[in-house]
Amino acid sequence: MVSSFQYRAFGQVIASEFPIDVLEPAPDETPTLQVRLASGLRRGRQAEDPFFDITPQRQFFEWAAVGAFEITDPSCIFVDPRPDVSWRLVSQPLLGIVISVALERLGLFCLHGGSVDVNGKAVIVLGDKGAGKSTTVSSLQRAGHRLLTDDLVAMDCGDLTRAPQVQTGFPAVKLWPDSAKALAVDTETGTELIHPSITKIQKQIDPTQMARPTPAGAIFLLSPRQTGETRAERVPETSALEALLYFAFIARFGNTSLGPAHLGQFMKRCCYVVKTTPVYTLHIRRDLDRLSDLVAEIDRQVMELS
Repeated sequence: MVSSFQYRAFGQVIASEFPIDVLEPAPDETPTLQVRLASGLRRGRQAEDPFFDITPQRQFFEWAAVGAFEITDPSCIFVDPRPDVSWRLVSQPLLGIVISVALERLGLFCLHGGSVDVNGKAVIVLGDKGAGKSTTVSSLQRAGHRLLTDDLVAMDCGDLTRAPQVQTGFPAVKLWPDSAKALAVDTETGTELIHPSITKIQKQIDPTQMARPTPAGAIFLLSPRQTGETRAERVPETSALEALLYFAFIARFGNTSLGPAHLGQFMKRCCYVVKTTPVYTLHIRRDLDRLSDLVAEIDRQVMELS
């Protein structure tokens, strides 16, 4: 099958054999990454779901309810979907953990988090599951800042004469219903459930309102708690390095999964980010009525960096 669809995301032009309608179209550009349909990849029921088999030569991913994905050449992702699933559901793991490995192999540094352009600097938001990454990103967006990416931050560290560049992801954010309500998000249009059994929604953003690749300005590690005021605290470089290793996408497979050559480059990129980009712990109160406080604190810290 000839690729019929072409999109732009994470600094790549993606040619796909099936629609990935959450992405921004890029019909007239030269593809750098192929997404191709395949058969025979699915193995059926595994001891773990999802199941990953990551080696330097081949990266394999399978979700029982979605299908299987395989990477051998980093410029091509093979997809063997279940016949009863929607393309939108197939795109969920494809545009997350699967593409993060391809991007790593292509030379980018990938973190599990979100990013927003705040006055020309990319603010990166990291945190554990449920810490409020997408809520923070959406709060900054509501305050007038432009979205760069939600869920996957891909950084280009190739030019050591400048700050790492955060690449534009895709125009959508994922939110739980209570966060969407607190942010007054219009859930009547441009939204759908990320999975039929989960109440979390994906809200489409106007692609023209997205930020273009932006130099990294600051990284905030969300630390939610029940009481106290919102405040940012600068993290020493050694602790910052440990945090980035923890939140790196590839770390969930073990930093050596792609082999010693990749590990060396990965550590170099990680150290470069820490050396060029201040990292803060952002102590936040678990209160959706206080979202303006975290926006004000992030704005203040970024202004002080200018």
